[in-house]
Amino acid sequence: MPGDPSTVFLRATFGVLVSRDAGKSWRWICERSLGYDGQWDPPVTATRDGRLWVGLEDGLVSTRDGCDVDATPELDGHTVKDLTTDPRGETIWAITGAPGKTSYVWRRSPGKQFERLAGMEETNLMTIEVAPSNPKRVYLSGQPNSTIRGQVFRSVDGGATFATAKNDLAAEGPFFIGAVDPRDPDRLLIRHLHGKGSDLLLSRDGGKTFQNVLTMTSAMFGFAKSRDGSTYWAGSGLAEHGLFRSTDRGEHFEVVSKSGVLCLHSAAEGALFVCENALTPGAPAIAVSRDRGATITSLARFADIEGPVACATPDARASLCSGSWPEMQALFSPVLDAGAVAAAPRPATRRDAGAGHDAGSASAPRRSTCGCDVVGYSPPGTPDPRWLIAGSLALIVRSRSSRLRGSRLTRRSGA
Repeated sequence: MPGDPSTVFLRATFGVLVSRDAGKSWRWICERSLGYDGQWDPPVTATRDGRLWVGLEDGLVSTRDGCDVDATPELDGHTVKDLTTDPRGETIWAITGAPGKTSYVWRRSPGKQFERLAGMEETNLMTIEVAPSNPKRVYLSGQPNSTIRGQVFRSVDGGATFATAKNDLAAEGPFFIGAVDPRDPDRLLIRHLHGKGSDLLLSRDGGKTFQNVLTMTSAMFGFAKSRDGSTYWAGSGLAEHGLFRSTDRGEHFEVVSKSGVLCLHSAAEGALFVCENALTPGAPAIAVSRDRGATITSLARFADIEGPVACATPDARASLCSGSWPEMQALFSPVLDAGAVAAAPRPATRRDAGAGHDAGSASAPRRSTCGCDVVGYSPPGTPDPRWLIAGSLALIVRSRSSRLRGSRLTRRSGA
């Protein structure tokens, strides 16, 4: 197939990391070069030609190399909520919307511009996916602007119109489409996040009814499926809850390892890429499993990032990253020493975000020079907030109003 199948993108809270050798080495594309900054967590996807697409609060940009960044005029001024591609990685789908504005579905066929499809009033769209076996079957998740009760919207005409069914589940909370079965367009898995944790919902009738196939009392930040849809993985940000696997197309799940994961991505050649909590002493930021999740091997820490992407011309957009690289490099340097951690005093109520360890074995929260907070401390008498905060992948964790995706690994589609 055309292109380099070893290209992997990792969206983090400080920009996008790119690897051209299947995760062995990484370079940095900073937020400013892609056109955003501050609290925005952009949706990302990658197409078959190796181009990375990044959704912004006021538009959509794309880049092949992190140096030359192209804007998409059709989506100028629109807040891009999510992006996805068809199975071949050639057609791009997007959803846009913001408070007080109509939400829209968009599609870009190969070699053409984005066309605007269905519009929805008073609806906060969250995610979009297309059925691999039937591109006319398009699914959205979202909810009315006045509620947090998730809904699934289904299109059978390629996104021109959508229908939805009432959600009668006991718990309120947003829906995030995990996957549509590669063989059956009526079969999909939904992550349901709510006040008591997370559920994984299986629908066999196109989102009309749901069966709860997995429950955890923490945030389900990691989710992935194999290319053929026979195997699924779901992971908590807390190691004590671990990584789950299904080998029967999502009917049943079992724990395969006690690893806290913040994102998952199943690659075509049998590699399961894993993001871990880089605040945990000794934990990698990026890892891989070659045995379907049973064991996880480190690929890199954030301290191993080699620097900004290298560009041929000094006036490339990526040059905006050079000035801030020294500070970022300093933040990526190891900040926790295992021996010092064991000896450091701290409040008895402290719990480590994502690590799942009891109080008494980690240092107090620290503030970085970029105005970012490392979270994980729960004041006495307050509920344990770990399920809400464990999904932030980074040495630095910003207090962002994200869609609880924390980070996202994206492999070039169609590889």
